[in-house]
Amino acid sequence: MTPLNPKLLRGAIVFFALPDPVPSAILFQYNPASLQRSMEIRTAGGGEAAGEEAFRVDDAPVETIKVDIEFDATDDGLGGGVNGVLSRLAALELLITPNTATVIANTILAQVGAIELLPPQAPFTLFVYGGHRILPVRVTEYSVTEDAYESALKPIRAKVSLGLKVLTYSDLPGSHPGHHLYLAHQVAKEALAKATTVQGLDAVLGPNARIL
Repeated sequence: MTPLNPKLLRGAIVFFALPDPVPSAILFQYNPASLQRSMEIRTAGGGEAAGEEAFRVDDAPVETIKVDIEFDATDDGLGGGVNGVLSRLAALELLITPNTATVIANTILAQVGAIELLPPQAPFTLFVYGGHRILPVRVTEYSVTEDAYESALKPIRAKVSLGLKVLTYSDLPGSHPGHHLYLAHQVAKEALAKATTVQGLDAVLGPNARIL
């Protein structure tokens, strides 16, 4: 029997400190009412193509996502506790901040005259919005509006605006798990598109019509 109120899936930012396969997740307290996506085609040579190149697609498109996430500790079933929404803001901000161990190590290396420093490595990050949209991403924009505070001036309500660049198989090496996740996303998208287009041209040009 189908339940009258099906369980609501929560969107999330999921991240890994590779090679550790255990994920951490920042759940969306409220799923965004909308999100903005844009895609820019990658063509051979980067300019306008002509002749045989007119329909050639060089790589996966450059896709960006912009989304607003709201948190409210006064109506929080996610365990915000005494820190209000501060802990979730901190977790989001660490996605774009070098970890202190690397900073300290590089400071020591610089002091002893090392030429090569340790490159800071951001976590492997996924934008998860339902089972059909699990995308490897890099956080490119972050801004937060804190709307209210408790007595110790910890924010209890906040809206975070995120800009995300989707990382495709064109951006990641074949050995990286994000490479395979994006390929799986594209395979699912191709199946969805086929389900829409297999009905033919009858509804557009009438029965038995042909273009080619």
